[in-house]
Amino acid sequence: MQRNQCLKLLGLKLLAFTLVTLFVAGCVGAGTAPAAPAAQSTEKATEPAQAAAATTTKDWFKPEDLDKTWYNICPDTPPTQGGTITSNQAADALAGGTNWFSFAAKDQYIWNQLLDEDVDGQTLHPDLATSWETSQDGLVYTFHLRNDVKFTDGVQLTANDVKWTMEAFLHPDSGIPFGRILSLDAIKGAEDFIAKKAEAVEGLKVVDDYTLEITLAHPQSNFLDKVRGVNIHPKHILEKIAYKDLLTSEYAKTKPVGSGPFKLGEYVPDQYYVLEANEDYYAGRPYLDKIIMRIGLSGATAVAALEAGEIQIAGTVTADDYGRLKEKPDIALVGGALGGGLSVFPNLTKAPFNDLKVRQALMYAIDREAIVKAYYQDGQLAQVLNSNLTGPQASPNVQKFEYNPDKAKQLLAEAKWDPNYEVQFLSYYQSDFDKRIQAAMQQYWADVGVKVNLVYLDGATWVQRVYADKNFDLSYGCCGWVDPAALSEVSCDQFYPAGYNTSLYCNKTFDDLVKQATIEPDQAKRTEMFHKAEETFVSDLGYMTMFWPLRFHAISKKLCGYNNHQISEPWTEMYPNKWYLAP
Repeated sequence: MQRNQCLKLLGLKLLAFTLVTLFVAGCVGAGTAPAAPAAQSTEKATEPAQAAAATTTKDWFKPEDLDKTWYNICPDTPPTQGGTITSNQAADALAGGTNWFSFAAKDQYIWNQLLDEDVDGQTLHPDLATSWETSQDGLVYTFHLRNDVKFTDGVQLTANDVKWTMEAFLHPDSGIPFGRILSLDAIKGAEDFIAKKAEAVEGLKVVDDYTLEITLAHPQSNFLDKVRGVNIHPKHILEKIAYKDLLTSEYAKTKPVGSGPFKLGEYVPDQYYVLEANEDYYAGRPYLDKIIMRIGLSGATAVAALEAGEIQIAGTVTADDYGRLKEKPDIALVGGALGGGLSVFPNLTKAPFNDLKVRQALMYAIDREAIVKAYYQDGQLAQVLNSNLTGPQASPNVQKFEYNPDKAKQLLAEAKWDPNYEVQFLSYYQSDFDKRIQAAMQQYWADVGVKVNLVYLDGATWVQRVYADKNFDLSYGCCGWVDPAALSEVSCDQFYPAGYNTSLYCNKTFDDLVKQATIEPDQAKRTEMFHKAEETFVSDLGYMTMFWPLRFHAISKKLCGYNNHQISEPWTEMYPNKWYLAP
């Protein structure tokens, strides 16, 4: 997003995963909705978004969702209005040195998007756009917008805001990341706009206040799934600010204005900020009155606060905590498999890690099966990961680097490895649980003659060192993709700040395969090309994939409607407007 992914954009991806200081979040991005054919007959989505008004009937959940591990449903308690919860889940978006533009996953509290993804992680449905049509050749998308949406300052949201937002995300001076979360660069005229050869993007046309026509330069199979990641910002406020000043503006730092279910209230740097219910939210006022975001509360401290009843969302828990907390009657563990998993990112622009034999040796040296069995509840909460692309569209034929220390030693000898070289291994995972796993990896590498120094950094520093400064040997992080079109995130043109190609991977053959697959109208041919690209990336060890864990958030069981389905980037919708407190 995507380290993504996890950690999918300047820290954008990582924010969404585990650290309250990392945007990233995690992790990292691509969506999971099935890719639409690049060329298709006219289609129209007409189901309007439904209001979230309080109800006293059992239509607040689907019976088939009761067994979902990623959904905390309260079947005996209808939604009720009111209440305040405290969370550590949202990172310090302000004091952490980032800003409200810098979310890889869309911020579902403050802004709306054209489309939303359902909690199933697959189905697209309306948000700001009540319906849309796609031309038969797959080039023209026409979006029909709601006419009852207002920003929280009272100004009506129109197609002009959508157009301005997309151009702002594309403009090279703005510095707003877009490569991980959108396919905006596929819009006709985007390249000229990015190169400052045009004053506007040719393919963005405001037909009227509530109709936007987007023409692509070429068919893009995942365009709808990607475009849903665009938070729509207010043109009337931001057009007065130069693109180069957007990220440092008062708006971006402390005074964001959106049209979503919540708005920013009190903010105390380094302590907390408060999200207040938007009374005029088009889909109905949220059930909760306020959500308090505790800054800097994470890990064991957050879990302890949850157990003490001080907070209602403790965020991601380790496998150790999972085993203990699942027995707590007042705590719900909500989650499931990630899109992608945990990987080691080698700096491919730096010797000796640009040597494939060295990367292969580092992979063969680690007994990933033994680590999974030892640390992830005897393998119940994770499995070995062989590709960052997971799910039904992944290739079954990727290369597997199974534990073989003798082969690792042989490859290191062939690569003339210097046994005195000390590898700097950067990580933002700092729980005792994660440190034990990384120490095990360190020992496996030591066993084949590779010295590794584990360097633990806070999220913001990790982002600076890895993305901005590119000052690392190896790094550890999350995540991956479910949509194969997201492989474009590791293309040659996705180095930061254009994107978040964490390992700085660049293979022109790979790039061509991904580009051709994305615009290929034939599904079978498209799948074949994506599989070949994925297999190439894995064989090149662009990312050194390690573990595919199940990831759970610990929450109060009384926080109903909460979901944590981290299978895609931009993340599956969490719909905070539908959260409510049981009595």
